[in-house]
Amino acid sequence: MTIAVLFFISSVCASDFVKIYLDNGLEAVKTAIEQKLTSKDFWLEELKDQNVSLGYYKDEVIIVVTNKTKKILKVYSYNKGKVEEKFEQKDVITGLMGDKQKEGDLKTPVGFYELGKKFNPGDPYYGPFAFATTYPNLLDKVQGKTGGGIWIHGYPLDGTRIDEYKTRGCIALLNKNLDSFAAIVKDKKVYVLTEEKDKVYGKKDEIASLLASLFEWKDAWTINDIKTYLNFYDEKEFKRFDKTSFSQFAVMKKNIFSKNEKKDIKFSDISISPYPNLEGKIMYRISFYEDYYTKNYQFKGNKVLYVRLDKEGKMKILAEQ
Repeated sequence: MTIAVLFFISSVCASDFVKIYLDNGLEAVKTAIEQKLTSKDFWLEELKDQNVSLGYYKDEVIIVVTNKTKKILKVYSYNKGKVEEKFEQKDVITGLMGDKQKEGDLKTPVGFYELGKKFNPGDPYYGPFAFATTYPNLLDKVQGKTGGGIWIHGYPLDGTRIDEYKTRGCIALLNKNLDSFAAIVKDKKVYVLTEEKDKVYGKKDEIASLLASLFEWKDAWTINDIKTYLNFYDEKEFKRFDKTSFSQFAVMKKNIFSKNEKKDIKFSDISISPYPNLEGKIMYRISFYEDYYTKNYQFKGNKVLYVRLDKEGKMKILAEQ
């Protein structure tokens, strides 16, 4: 976010800022910057030299990509718009094909998750150590998916033959590779992207549209424009973290917006990740830090949106927390 604002400031003559300030005051300068952030063209310029194939991130992250059909796991680093491959294993073992729906179906979920720290699984069936993913995530939960314990782990230490070994939905690496994997992800922010068949790519045009939409959504929220605000939600599929439906959510928001409270809302630390799915939708996960202030309510914390892009390239929110 800071980089984007600095880019905008550097692209506008100082005299333009002075004129805006003299004519309308400091608040008008802030408004001019925020309006620029709702421009897709602005974000396309911001992204032009960045590799966003695995997403857009403020800080350095590690992304673990597994393709269930090809049985390949790769590990990439992302830092300041540059992507570098760090690790690869072929013939990894995953669970059954298809997206995970319920506990015990033995499927590896298709989606985007965070990876926890190394731990001892306490059972030689899972190898020397393991890493837990955050399945089920928010989108999984509001869609009614169940189960858990989806790990990246090693091969069994109890003599089970590799050609007979099956996982219960986890991703298994050769034990000789597990140490290399652990060294790469140690003390890093790590995401796990699991594909079924087709490789999932982030695209600059899509991410620029999402960034512009995100700030349009924020602006509508700030000025209590309920019609524009609700238009960013998928009326049929949206559910909030507490499984509130769109119609229930809309009534609640209309009541809040009708108070016409003055709001100050800031977004920072924005990350946008492509989200694999089996429905052929263009989906992304958006996370950011929100600083929200009104006279009667304040919030500071992380927010997560799961969204799709519609045919016009506009953001439609599927789940929110």
